[in-house]
Formats: sequence, structure tokens, C-alpha cells
Amino acid sequence: MSKQAKSKTITVTGIVVPNDWDRGGRLSEVVLCAADESEFVLAGDKQRELFGLCHHRLSVTGTEASDDRGRRALVVDGYAVLGNEADCGYESGFQI
Repeated sequence: MSKQAKSKTITVTGIVVPNDWDRGGRLSEVVLCAADESEFVLAGDKQRELFGLCHHRLSVTGTEASDDRGRRALVVDGYAVLGNEADCGYESGFQI
């Protein structure tokens, strides 16, 4: 087992994006995509609350960690909604 770094509380602002689904097609993971293009898998007791906030802009405070696949994660302590999906920056009405 590798050495554990001292836990660090950080605040990251970004957009919550769906990232994985279970075999039944239900959302099972969301990530926070920050403006600097960093990405955090959102984890912890508040994770499921964030499933309903996909495509919303949030400020998320938590402890930086790694998940079981070695990805950068944020164990959520709290969050604030800064904008809804209409003003998140995604273009939802475009045609291909």
C-alpha cells in the first residue's frame, strides 16, 4: 500500500457531468469538470445528492483523494449551486 498524503480540503468550481451508469442504466457516478480542465470524481455521503444537479455549475468543498481506480476524487463536504443547466455554458439546442 502506498503512503497516504495528508488530506487537504479544497474548493473547486465547475460543472457536474454524468460519468458512469450501472447495468440497469441508472446513473452511478458524476464528475466535476473545472474551468482549468481538471476533473474530479465526486464521492462521499453527498455524492447521490449531486446526481440531480448534472449540468449545473457548483462550488464544491471537500477533501482531495484518489478513488479505487487511481483517479482524482473529491470527497464532498458541501456545495453551493452557482447556476443551472440553462447557464452552465453547454449548448443544448444545436443541430448536427
